Amino acid sequence: MTTDDHHANVCIASTLEASGVPEAYKKSSSDVTHIVLDRFSIADARTLSTDALQKPIEQDMRVFVLVVKVLPIESQNALLKLFEDPPEFAQFYLVIPQEGMLIPTLRSRVAIISSDSAIAMLSNDTFDMFVADDYAGRLASIADAAKKKEIQFFEDVLCGAEVYASGDTQKNALLLKTVLFIREYSKTPGASAKMLCEELALALPKQ
Repeated sequence: MTTDDHHANVCIASTLEASGVPEAYKKSSSDVTHIVLDRFSIADARTLSTDALQKPIEQDMRVFVLVVKVLPIESQNALLKLFEDPPEFAQFYLVIPQEGMLIPTLRSRVAIISSDSAIAMLSNDTFDMFVADDYAGRLASIADAAKKKEIQFFEDVLCGAEVYASGDTQKNALLLKTVLFIREYSKTPGASAKMLCEELALALPKQ
């Protein structure tokens, strides 16, 4: 099924340019609105719902392209009704870095578009080694990475956990909630990557 069959589409990519958003919508226009934010709030969701009621000016559809890094659970809940029953002339493209960020109820209402770069992200040797270890080994790896200030280690583990948890959202519902919380909190100034990763180490099941 093509993206044109869906009013709400999610593109897994780190940037708009690298996403699967149709080229015609990668530039804003009178009927194409770009919303680029680090964190998408409930207020942003409410504003989007209001703006979506405005009819297109030149084209048949009004297109909204949202590029966000952090999508809190409460903001996703605020989008549920809009994505489930949108105005017939409105279409949405949500660009996020990881599919695992989505709560199951919102995931069921959208079409997922993965870019080549996003597919490549599924290969994550750091996470594979991390999750295969026992709890003591995971904590030792975290302590070593913190000592060496290996920031990429923490990002790789978190990204891997997002992909892992989203593989079976029903089975991993509690884990997914934890991963979403850690991803959101990791953006908070002063947040300890080591402490968050330790919480994740204990939340991930033994292999």
